[in-house]
Amino acid sequence: MKQIFKYYLISTTITFISCRSRFDSPASQKNLDYLVVDGFLNNSADSTIIHLSHTTPLIDDYYIDRVGELNAHLTIEDESGNIVYTFVPANNNGSYAVPGMSLDVNKKYRLRINTIDGNQYLSDDIQVKTNPAIDSVSWSRTDNGLTIYANTHDPLNNSKYYRWEYIETWDYSMYYLSELNYLESSNSFEPRDPDDLINHCWKTVHSKEILLASSDKLSRDIISQKPIRFIPLNSFELTHIYSILVQQYTLTTDAFEYYQLLKKISEETGSVFDSQPARLVGNIHCLTNQNEIVIGYMTATNLQSKRIFISNNEVAPWRENVYCEPIHLAPPDSFKYYFSTERPDGQTPPRYTPVSGVYNAYGELTAVRAGIPFCTDCFRRGGTNVKPDFWP
Repeated sequence: MKQIFKYYLISTTITFISCRSRFDSPASQKNLDYLVVDGFLNNSADSTIIHLSHTTPLIDDYYIDRVGELNAHLTIEDESGNIVYTFVPANNNGSYAVPGMSLDVNKKYRLRINTIDGNQYLSDDIQVKTNPAIDSVSWSRTDNGLTIYANTHDPLNNSKYYRWEYIETWDYSMYYLSELNYLESSNSFEPRDPDDLINHCWKTVHSKEILLASSDKLSRDIISQKPIRFIPLNSFELTHIYSILVQQYTLTTDAFEYYQLLKKISEETGSVFDSQPARLVGNIHCLTNQNEIVIGYMTATNLQSKRIFISNNEVAPWRENVYCEPIHLAPPDSFKYYFSTERPDGQTPPRYTPVSGVYNAYGELTAVRAGIPFCTDCFRRGGTNVKPDFWP
């Protein structure tokens, strides 16, 4: 499994620690290029995926990590320097994978990275943490919406520091079934093929929040009713069937403090462009260039996950409030204006989606019922009509 964070360089006063003890990032510096290391060592049969990218200037002083580091060589070595795992490219965007890992919890390991330009990077020693199972994923419905919770405990009292991510998926149907497909070349219509229907989709979204909790100050290692996701009342996600896959990680004390600070920076600045004094300490360092910044924190644990489904009838009444009044269009002059992607005003995509035809007694098309794409085309809401393998 892969953990992904978007690291933004917040202007003016954030300090990152790498090969030197301190680096003050000036807002006026135009050519910042930092290596970003995303991922964790997944001590299980599931895949470990590490993503390497670079912070890249967009405009002025705004930066975002979007450019993948290609053709790098990544290895995991033990405390004696022996290579125990070697990564292989997972795709062409800077991701590298190991199919499965079996790390000794009594040993420590390091991630070594050699990039194609000759730079070398090495993490600090990484302690392997054992991650207890998620006891349950629960939810409660109020007048304001629905909150999803995670519950876990470690009977050995060894975990104490936890982090969660989630992947949510929901299916949804449009208010109108589009039975017709518009043909621009002939300014006419044909029936949609069953494989070309656009009324039912599934959408998947990965969490962006940094979700943390600690039992360090408790007598027992128990996390109860940790809020994971709040869905406001009548939101689109729960109009039919909703599913959430909650993923749990355990952290060392240092890693927990790192993510606490990262959470504080991301939540208290208001936006990624506001300045916020902070000092973010990672555990990956450059070996060949002591002036280079490395962003990221490498951890090792076995991933625990649990999926639940929630249907609309379990949270009813729950209905999205959307105005979707259809229109009737008389042929043929108006069709190009309303349905074509090459409209005279230069605006795309089409203004309306054809829904169904209106025919006279002779079977001739006299008008077309249509609706705005937001109410007729599920792709316009970011979904896909491919049903997920895990869907009921």
